[in-house]
Amino acid sequence: MSNSDRLLLPGKGGLWRNPGQMRLDGRSERRVTMAIPVCLAAAEKLNLAEKAMTVNVSSQGARVVTRRRWHPGEEPRLASNSGALGTQTTVVYCEPLPDGHFCIGLKLFSTIMNWNAV
Repeated sequence: MSNSDRLLLPGKGGLWRNPGQMRLDGRSERRVTMAIPVCLAAAEKLNLAEKAMTVNVSSQGARVVTRRRWHPGEEPRLASNSGALGTQTTVVYCEPLPDGHFCIGLKLFSTIMNWNAV
């Protein structure tokens, strides 16, 4: 088996099929663990923003802990508390947590290359 035919294991570059292909976990890039305070607002209720926190981020998406149950396909607005970020998103999944909160996966409409500047 050649190097290009092997799967890389977690901790050794992620789960990749072959160079140039999508990761086995369905993402085209790795997420970085980063806790950033953000606000989420439903498109129809922009004046009722909820404070939330990111768990991990990439240039194309984020995993966010929230108090509200969101449904796949909803399109909340994501904004940073600093005001440096504001973008429309799509909810990809919503998972309940034991403490009554929810973890949602967000796909960003706009690419964010530098979450540290948020």
